[in-house]
Amino acid sequence: MTVSATPTQPPAPKKSRNGVDRRGELIQIAGKLFAEKGFLATTIRDIADAAGIQSGSLYYHFESKESMVEELIRDYWSTLLEHYRTVIDADLGATETARGLIRASVLLLDECELALRLMLNDWNYLAEIFPFMEERLEECRDLWLDTLNRGVSAGEFNPSVDAVITYRTIMSSVSGTARWFRPGGKLSVEALADEMAAVFMDGIVAR
Repeated sequence: MTVSATPTQPPAPKKSRNGVDRRGELIQIAGKLFAEKGFLATTIRDIADAAGIQSGSLYYHFESKESMVEELIRDYWSTLLEHYRTVIDADLGATETARGLIRASVLLLDECELALRLMLNDWNYLAEIFPFMEERLEECRDLWLDTLNRGVSAGEFNPSVDAVITYRTIMSSVSGTARWFRPGGKLSVEALADEMAAVFMDGIVAR
């Protein structure tokens, strides 16, 4: 099935009887199933059953399960890039900018946990039908590499720091936390963000 990756204007949210955004509810229900079972293994019927509605009723809100996962993924990337640009626009030194980028990445475990988990499991398939994923990843990569190279040039980071390897190591570690971290547990996402930032910055900041 071919799915267009061109952004479309989503329909206005439809409200349930109690005033809750039903579309948002369904996205969360679908996202949980995608994250737990995998996108390909999750059917429209699975989503409808979990939502307590008939399968046909889902089409009142969404064209397909692909349109549901696309909305989840687009929201993740737009949120991440928005947070990254806020950090960059603060015009701090490279050290504090890198620390801020790490924290912003980790804090998204709270906001976009389901999107992170499903992309971690199904990246290759999803990136094939949604090319914008690679484009957004490239934007994030460029912001990171610019920050890391700036830090080396300014003497803030160890001269031995390889920007590409450092970026990949940090982001692989951050992404991997989605496999085990669950918001609402004993470890807060804020504490996790601080800990991960401290560990990585300790390894690259010049002494």
